[in-house]
Amino acid sequence: MAEKEFNVSVSTISGGSVSNILKIKKGRKIDPKYRGRMTASILFSLFAEPFRWWEHLRYDKQINNLQVNEDPVFVLGHWRSGTTFLHNLLCEDPQMAYVTTYQGIFPELLLGSSWLFKTFMTLMMPKKRPSDNVKLNADFPQEEEFALGNMNPYGYYNFWFFPKSTREFYEKYIEFNDVSEDVKKRWKNDYLRLAKKTCINSGNPRFISKNPPHTGRVKMWLDIFPNAKFIHIYRNPITVFISTLKLVESTIPNLKFQNISTQEIEDNILWVYDRMMRSFEEQKKLIPESNLIEIKFEEFEKSPFEQISKIYKMLNISGFEEAKPHFENYIASQKSYKKNKYQMPKSKVDHILKHWQFAMDQWGYDIPENIEIIDNK
Repeated sequence: MAEKEFNVSVSTISGGSVSNILKIKKGRKIDPKYRGRMTASILFSLFAEPFRWWEHLRYDKQINNLQVNEDPVFVLGHWRSGTTFLHNLLCEDPQMAYVTTYQGIFPELLLGSSWLFKTFMTLMMPKKRPSDNVKLNADFPQEEEFALGNMNPYGYYNFWFFPKSTREFYEKYIEFNDVSEDVKKRWKNDYLRLAKKTCINSGNPRFISKNPPHTGRVKMWLDIFPNAKFIHIYRNPITVFISTLKLVESTIPNLKFQNISTQEIEDNILWVYDRMMRSFEEQKKLIPESNLIEIKFEEFEKSPFEQISKIYKMLNISGFEEAKPHFENYIASQKSYKKNKYQMPKSKVDHILKHWQFAMDQWGYDIPENIEIIDNK
């Protein structure tokens, strides 16, 4: 696998406490090449420890007393299904409170020490996301799975650090199989704490989440927020596979502590998508009909303003008129791009369809026009 490095000496695991890091890595192999990265990550975390304790002492009472009165909004969908574009657009609404890229890594260094650690982060992070050249910034909207994993050791994104345990992390921390009730309770409490801190940090009342792992956690969210609003965005599965593989291959080299082959990555992508999307189809039946909307990425891409208007209307989310000029400005700022063309061996396409034909059929997709199928060599 060709690896494109960001030249970072620490992993995002350093955003959590030393005890959290030790719990995540317990019993897991660290390849010799990455032992220095682990040491550097622990040392950085150790340096940040006093700041974490100070934030707890200074802000815990305010966090605990805050009531989340507005129903939160959850953007669901597999990675590379258009969740980022949709989330970024929704976050233009001035009422929305969202996890930033900075908070996503340093969730317990948000309210008192961001002036220091945001500087460190800005120096370490690339200017663009290597998988698609989307601009990155410490204050931009971000998914919250890294944040959850840095608050407790029960995050699915631990697979970025220990990719050979991808399926174990999925079963434990998305499906919550074979985990104790105490773990579930801790996870729920930490998530609520994260949402409250996000509202305090932004000064905005309605929490909005974009986090692909949540697509398999619908029941969990209904336990915490019975009247939450859900937006599921889906995309041609063949395109999703190509783009997800590119995302993982371009990102994992800078986070991992153990090696994994491209074949293993591909197999995990196929397995996780199958498991997640089938699970979502079952769990979405629990959502009140008026609280769920499903949109096709290809339609959203063509007419984002019409689709966002439809979302607010169908989910009965207030504030659309106030947010309207912000939506229009953001859409106007996004330059159109020409889709890449790909060649794929017929055997590869057949292998993907063997696992994901159910999704192709359910959403009425064919092989994308920008995919040229070539004979096996």
